[in-house]
This record gives sequence, structure tokens and C-alpha cells, in this order.
Amino acid sequence: MANELELFYWWFHDDVTGRRLRTAYAMDRATATALYGKVQLDEPSRVVRVVCEFGEPVTTVQQPSSSYAIDVRKVSDPPAHP
Repeated sequence: MANELELFYWWFHDDVTGRRLRTAYAMDRATATALYGKVQLDEPSRVVRVVCEFGEPVTTVQQPSSSYAIDVRKVSDPPAHP
């Protein structure tokens, strides 16, 4: 059975520089806390991944209900197909 894994980028305080920094990778809360200590999630960076069980056919997995597509082209970019 497939499970949804919710990942975020996280804000943390860097003791060396004294600055607030964002993690380089999206991760779950347990991993972020273990690596960086006290963290705050960056809400807009939410990513949902579907994790399948070993040997489970991918065709049986449904997309997350919150998934959506966005167009990242600039307005001045030419169309993909003339």
C-alpha cells in the first residue's frame, strides 16, 4: 500500500554565523529536527511524494489529492509549439 510523504524546507538558526538559514533539501520534521535542532517549517515549500511498498505496481498508486501543475515559463518566453 502506498503512503504519502509530506516534505518541507525548514528554517533554522545557524550558531556559527548567527543567521537564520533555510535547509538545502526538503525533508520531514523528524529528519530536520535530528539534523538542525529547533526548526520552523517553510509552509509554501510543501511537497508530497507517494512512496510505494517494495514490489507494488506503480499503476495502482493514486496521485495525492493536493497535487497540481504550474506553468513556469515567463510571459516573454516563446510558446513550446509554434
